[in-house]
Amino acid sequence: MNLKQLITPKNEDGSSDHRYIPIAQSIVDLAGERVEAQLRRLYAATTNLEKESASAGLQLVIALFSIPMDERFQRSKFKKHIRDQLQEIGFKPSKVSKLMGAGEFYAEYSSYTFNSDFDLESTEDEYNKKRDRFLGEYFNHISKLYELSRMSGAGVHQVSTDLARDNKVYSQDELEKLRQLYPKDVYERRGRKPSGRRTQETNSTSPVVTHESLKVMEDAVEDTVIRQTETSHSLISRFFTLVASGVIEQRLAEYTPSAQAHLIDEIKTGITLLEEFVSKNKTP
Repeated sequence: MNLKQLITPKNEDGSSDHRYIPIAQSIVDLAGERVEAQLRRLYAATTNLEKESASAGLQLVIALFSIPMDERFQRSKFKKHIRDQLQEIGFKPSKVSKLMGAGEFYAEYSSYTFNSDFDLESTEDEYNKKRDRFLGEYFNHISKLYELSRMSGAGVHQVSTDLARDNKVYSQDELEKLRQLYPKDVYERRGRKPSGRRTQETNSTSPVVTHESLKVMEDAVEDTVIRQTETSHSLISRFFTLVASGVIEQRLAEYTPSAQAHLIDEIKTGITLLEEFVSKNKTP
């Protein structure tokens, strides 16, 4: 760890802002070598602890996505809170993003069940063994699981098939290149029957589902007005889906910490604008 480099303000691309390097050097010189040495020991200790605890963090996230609950409200609330708490107990923001993506992928993939009309395997036992071997091979590699979580179904299928057929285990670089060829579509469904935990999403007591099921403007005569109303509902629904899916969190993880902070500030500005919009358009 280089303390001068660490405390120097960064550009959006993560590089050091050269305007501040002389000042950062002066701060380090004034603090002294003992301070730098102690902070270096702290950095090394926390880095090692983070590595040792990564598996525990991953299993917590897997549990989060394995328990049945309402997707739009309950799971969304837990996702945000657990993400914050993982950072609070010592995981770096970039590591938390990887844990969240990897854990969700693992939980979703482990819930897949055999479908004789869809799968190439001839029996349920054969399918389960292939699935479990695939997950077991990549479980101890969070960065690899995270790359898999960012792939389309076709990309994941290739990795799984290559393992079963040729015993090929992809390296981190190979997965990154494959992910570039098969990026995940935000609205993609992987062609699998949803598990029990996903059925909670359509719970009839859900406020959003109830809201979307309401007949709007029953007295309206013109079809154009009705179509516009439906389009608005569709747009709002897609927005909630995007936020709840965790895609924004995954995209943030691709940036440096300083760039992430900048983008978070942009999102905060958007929240303010949304609050103003809601306030102005409240129904009497």
